Amino acid sequence: MKLVEQKDTAWQYHLAQNEADILIGLLNKFPFTKIDPVKISETDKDPKAKEREKLLNESLAEHRKDLKMQAMNLIRPEKFKRQEKGLLMTLSLDERETLLQILNDIRVGCWRALGEPEELHTEAPKTSAKEQVYRNLMDLAGYFECSLIVT
Repeated sequence: MKLVEQKDTAWQYHLAQNEADILIGLLNKFPFTKIDPVKISETDKDPKAKEREKLLNESLAEHRKDLKMQAMNLIRPEKFKRQEKGLLMTLSLDERETLLQILNDIRVGCWRALGEPEELHTEAPKTSAKEQVYRNLMDLAGYFECSLIVT
């Protein structure tokens, strides 16, 4: 994935066919992980703390639902134009930001599903198939994040 052109209103990226297939697959199957309930504080004894946590968790769930809908918008056929060698993807500034959010959600969600390890790329003895999937998803999302950020 390579930045081809950056304008005031749009960013255009060239993707090889296999890159486009992987990106579309990531967005199509998003989200990969569940959202764990968030605790605002372990020590807050304020009776309203539970209500704040409930509102926060509802807001996070709604945000993720919205991201899923936006992910589907990003893989509409008109977003990709076939070229001689691959595809040209055009994103508005907002769509680029949304794509970065989705890719970050994939990376952070997978990292949390792996138990929030401090070292990600050390040889883990007996890595399960599910853990390897999460590691691969993190790497793929990271690849696309870097491609979007590095100009």
